[in-house]
Amino acid sequence: MSSLSYRTWDVWINTGFFNPAGVYDGYFECTILGTLTVPQSIEFLAESYEIHSAQIIKVTRPSAEIIRQVTTTEEGQLGVRIYGTLDTASPPLIVIQEIQSLLDAISVAIDSPWTCPKIQFISHQHGKLLVVNRRSIGRGYSFRIEERGQANQKILQDIQFYRDSTDSHLVVGRRHYMTGMQLLSLEDQIAGLIDAAFMQFYQGCEALCRDPSGRIDESKKFIARQGLADSRELQIIAHQVWRVRNKYFGHGDVIWNLRANMSKVDAESVAKQVLVARYLCKRLIDLNCPSNAFLAREMGLFFGAYSGNFTGQVAELETIFRADFDNRTSKVFDANGFEIEQYAIG
Repeated sequence: MSSLSYRTWDVWINTGFFNPAGVYDGYFECTILGTLTVPQSIEFLAESYEIHSAQIIKVTRPSAEIIRQVTTTEEGQLGVRIYGTLDTASPPLIVIQEIQSLLDAISVAIDSPWTCPKIQFISHQHGKLLVVNRRSIGRGYSFRIEERGQANQKILQDIQFYRDSTDSHLVVGRRHYMTGMQLLSLEDQIAGLIDAAFMQFYQGCEALCRDPSGRIDESKKFIARQGLADSRELQIIAHQVWRVRNKYFGHGDVIWNLRANMSKVDAESVAKQVLVARYLCKRLIDLNCPSNAFLAREMGLFFGAYSGNFTGQVAELETIFRADFDNRTSKVFDANGFEIEQYAIG
């Protein structure tokens, strides 16, 4: 699975020390989220080691009070100190990339999942010179007037349908869908939540298409057999969801994984695919509901600007929801399983 770890940072600098530039002694104070056994891991590190630039130095065990001080940020959060210098002639984001790389290496070495949402450099002589905060990928979820009408209709007519436990594919598909929605509802504090949500929606689609082997043509034929007015669109959407899964979220495709984290634009284009997979999964859940009403409430992501809501139009796959992947030609089938079109996703 890919890990969409790329995020942008909000940067604050003490301008008097950046123009003109200088080199200042102090330490980087790195806030770390206290998940799982992370607090114990940081305490273990502080009991025996200090981090100086890129070097980890063995030290005599400090007092409990010193350990508390070096593992607690100014704001009272869990943290790690990296002693060293700040050259204010260096671009702040390059400095932060180096710090993040060191934190990632330590995290892997001690098998502890460190997530760092904030880094600041504190000079011994001058105080705070640099502060950076990790931006989140925000979520937007609406409940529009027309959606409320559809929700009323579905409450009155579809509750028993959704409670049905005899259709195992529908049961499993619903579970995957709601798990994906719950993952998307969480704050974007750690890498992997969007990735995990995408895979829940994708697995829901596989289950709902009666295709545990992930064979895209068989899934398209299942969609075609349902005789839907939007069958063609759904088959092309499914093609993109399956290809994105194969390139970015499955099979350990290193080249595409690296590509997804090269820049903000690349990360955005891949992250937005979770909305495409979510749409398809909910459309498949609602295929045979008694009301014949399809409800996927408006949802988008924020990367500073709003991503937009995916509404099931093929043109959207070629514009705001476009993603890079190979094999872009989608076969389209009729209700009898015969290929009737090949559509190249632009």
